[in-house]
Amino acid sequence: MGRSFEGLRRLPLLLLFVYYGLVIAVDAALVTYVPTVRRAFVEADAVPVATGEQDLLTSVQVRGIGEALLPTLNATVDRALITLLVILGALSLVMPVAWIYMRTKRFRYDPALVRSVIILPVVVAGIALVVKNSVALAFSLAGIVAAVRFRNTLKDPRDAVYVFLVIGIGLSAGVQALDVALVMSLTFNVVVLFLWKYNVGSVYGGRYGRTGILSVGDPELMVAQTPEAQRQVRRRLLDDADQVRSDGILLVHSPEPEVARQVVQEALGDMARDWMLSEIVPREHGVSTLEYVLRLKKQVLPVDLVGALDERWSTQLAAAEYIPFRIRRRKREKGPGKKNRKPREDES
Repeated sequence: MGRSFEGLRRLPLLLLFVYYGLVIAVDAALVTYVPTVRRAFVEADAVPVATGEQDLLTSVQVRGIGEALLPTLNATVDRALITLLVILGALSLVMPVAWIYMRTKRFRYDPALVRSVIILPVVVAGIALVVKNSVALAFSLAGIVAAVRFRNTLKDPRDAVYVFLVIGIGLSAGVQALDVALVMSLTFNVVVLFLWKYNVGSVYGGRYGRTGILSVGDPELMVAQTPEAQRQVRRRLLDDADQVRSDGILLVHSPEPEVARQVVQEALGDMARDWMLSEIVPREHGVSTLEYVLRLKKQVLPVDLVGALDERWSTQLAAAEYIPFRIRRRKREKGPGKKNRKPREDES
């Protein structure tokens, strides 16, 4: 059972469609059979308005206090219930957005942004319910927001897209158009998964087309950017590369090698057929270089590997270099019964 669940976790698109399928099924049933839910989700002018003061005084004079207050109380409860349903609907549509953000960013996502993505639509939906159908309230809110300054610097400018999305979901839920919010949430998550899966728009090392060398990160930390340096790395790792029938060498430069090893191991587990951590080399300024020899899976290109590392990037990974390395078939004795030793990377 555990292995089956782990296999599903590797199929984020399938999990996404299962989640949205359940949300749509539950919402459709509730909208069909529960009038309050229908008014909350798809009827834009369904928020009840409490009885005005003058109307209330007239009702008291005609029908008495008890009968006069009952409609007002019912309208208030109905409005509170609709507000709660709107907020729950917004939450159900932003939870997969937060999950996709953490899934595609891996070790370099901003935890504060994850919390903001979940909380912000609740606030926006509530505000939209308050200012809807009231120009005066809308202008008052604009004045209050102008007087209060919010300062926050996003680690990745692309994270601003998530903020805009959840604001849109909150507004759609607040004006009781949850069907629009559903389409926005589903379309956004599918597109983000597609771009993440196929590394659309990624550029890794402009020299790749001419030399096959890929590199990302701080250029000052890279050690294999010249032909001579590359030959030295290949010669030094020749014996280890032969054991895994390597077709490439990966150099990862990090101030925290143990944390970086976990990040790299996750990427290699998805994209490499075999690999081995040959050595961790200490360098200047507290940086260490993790040297891997590896053999990629079929249909996996070196740019895919570097792209996967880039998507899992964190402050613990300062730079990475990929050097193509095809072992030539050498006619040398291996001796009867001599087998390749198991890659050390499996020791985790």
